[in-house]
Amino acid sequence: MRRNSLVLLFLFLAIVANAARWNKETKDWSMNPHPTIGDWGFDRPGYPKGLYIHGITVKEGKRVKNPLIYDNDVYDDVFDDEWMYAMASLGQLKIAALIVTPVLTDGWGFPHPDWIQTAHESRQNALQSGIKESLLPQITIGTEAESEKAGERKTSAAAHLYVKIINEQYRKNPKRPVIVNIGGQSATLASAFCIDPSIAEKCIVYYTDVKVYNGHYEWASKLVAKNFRVVSFGDKPWWVYKPTQHEWNVLPRPDEWHLLTEMNVPMLNHIVHQFRNRGEYIREGACADGYHDGGFMHAWIPGMHKAAELMEVRGEGTEALHITAFTEAEERIVKEQTMRTLLNPKCYR
Repeated sequence: MRRNSLVLLFLFLAIVANAARWNKETKDWSMNPHPTIGDWGFDRPGYPKGLYIHGITVKEGKRVKNPLIYDNDVYDDVFDDEWMYAMASLGQLKIAALIVTPVLTDGWGFPHPDWIQTAHESRQNALQSGIKESLLPQITIGTEAESEKAGERKTSAAAHLYVKIINEQYRKNPKRPVIVNIGGQSATLASAFCIDPSIAEKCIVYYTDVKVYNGHYEWASKLVAKNFRVVSFGDKPWWVYKPTQHEWNVLPRPDEWHLLTEMNVPMLNHIVHQFRNRGEYIREGACADGYHDGGFMHAWIPGMHKAAELMEVRGEGTEALHITAFTEAEERIVKEQTMRTLLNPKCYR
């Protein structure tokens, strides 16, 4: 019994030792000329205007070379996956893994095996649009479980893939950590941490939305918020609700949809189909306007975030760098850059 207690103690200490923390905001870069992983602030000289995160943001004129792990639940509700595929096709983004974690909380029913198909269909639309298969990893399935309790520490092919990719990138270039995008529940990343707690120090997690909606699976969200460096985009700035689609600032408005369909590629046609049919986009008086399962876009569009602060997000000991403002000016920045990418004919070879 004593030996087992010691083993558990050492395991606990190992997890605590590997907790990755953010440092306080740098407001005067002359006082912090040599930042380290965990340093952040706004408008560092020589870098693009906007939120600077060390290890992610690159100098003016340089390309972001951090590999990206994209982990979402239902791939079919927002359009950052299509933008990501287009960026990969242009050679501006490296997708290291495409993961689907088909579970949800908040009264929706926990298991959603049907969502696996949406991930395969998303990737297939990209391939049929002319994006090279070599740029798009196969879909890897994360946590599948019948209940929240059954999902705890549950291993999966994707959990082991997390460990492999994060460690390999860290050995190769510790100054350019893997970017992890969590667009749904963080069950797979949490289970990966249980396999190897050291991965927490070796990546940056963009999470939509650990503070409220996607954080409801508390076992996973608390573990991730307590141990990883998390950039959380959510709460009030998450979905930007507009009375009608004609008032959208982030997504193309109805009179612009023809720009997408005239490209005559399945991936863009599907986007317009979603605008016409999904409830969150057509609901009268509250048409959701945003790509916001893709907080990772910040790495390529640093100016999209106006303000951020460190805050407790899932209870005591949990912390995230939480985005607190996304104004109309930033909405336009995102739209201009994403539309320029999606409409670039070089994407569709």
